[in-house]
Amino acid sequence: MYYDKDGFELNLAEQKFYKLMGHKLTHCLNHNTFTQTWYTSHDPGIIVDHSLILYRCAYSGHARQQLQHLKPCVPQASLLLQTVPKWGFDFALDSIDENGDVFEVLHIEFDSKNFSHFEEELNNIQERIDDIDWLDAANMINQCRDEWESLPGFEQNNFKSRFLLAWSKSEHTLKSI
Repeated sequence: MYYDKDGFELNLAEQKFYKLMGHKLTHCLNHNTFTQTWYTSHDPGIIVDHSLILYRCAYSGHARQQLQHLKPCVPQASLLLQTVPKWGFDFALDSIDENGDVFEVLHIEFDSKNFSHFEEELNNIQERIDDIDWLDAANMINQCRDEWESLPGFEQNNFKSRFLLAWSKSEHTLKSI
């Protein structure tokens, strides 16, 4: 039984539980998750690769009792018992340069185990995203391509998030347990 300790991907047992609880699952980024689409754009020069609000639930009540009962014969049940709720957003935006080539402008991720904190960060980033002229931002990122292109993947993301949002890191993520 695979368990995603770092993100929001749900294993088969979790998927069954979420469906029974009435949570609509999506298949996004090759993952089965409990998500909601967030930001969209109809600008032909901008491609929203993905923009999601993500959820991870904890197990309580009858579900918790069932997992406790399974724990002696299915040790992985402990992972589900240790799961804490968390909320997150994942935003990746690309652009098309003058040669018709696509390049990433920004990719950020944020998780919180406190809903109020998550909501505050989501509102803050939503305001920032709404205020950015993405074509202008894409041009600026493209103009400094020589500064980020040779960096490893996450360092490219960090460079762009510092440049556009003044975030020190592009990914502020938490464990699920």
